[in-house]
Amino acid sequence: MFSTPDSTFNTLFAGLGATALAIKVGDRPKDDGGDKDDDDEDNKRRVRSLQRRFLSVFWMMRMADWLQGPYFFEVYASK
Repeated sequence: MFSTPDSTFNTLFAGLGATALAIKVGDRPKDDGGDKDDDDEDNKRRVRSLQRRFLSVFWMMRMADWLQGPYFFEVYASK
C-alpha cells in the first residue's frame, strides 16, 4: 500500500488535516438572524471576566514560583 514510511506519514497526516478541516468548517455557528449585538457584548463581558480570574491566579502562581527560585538554585548547585 505505502512504499516508504515517509509516504505513509505524509498520507496519514494529509488525511488527518483534511478531517480536522472538515470538522472545523462543519462546526461553524449558523446565522439565525437574531440580535447579534447583544450576544457579542455578553460574550465580550464574559471573556473579560474569565481573563481577569484566570490571569490573577496565573500571575500569583508565577510570582510564587519566582520567589522559590533561589532555593532551587541551591539544590541544583549541590548536585
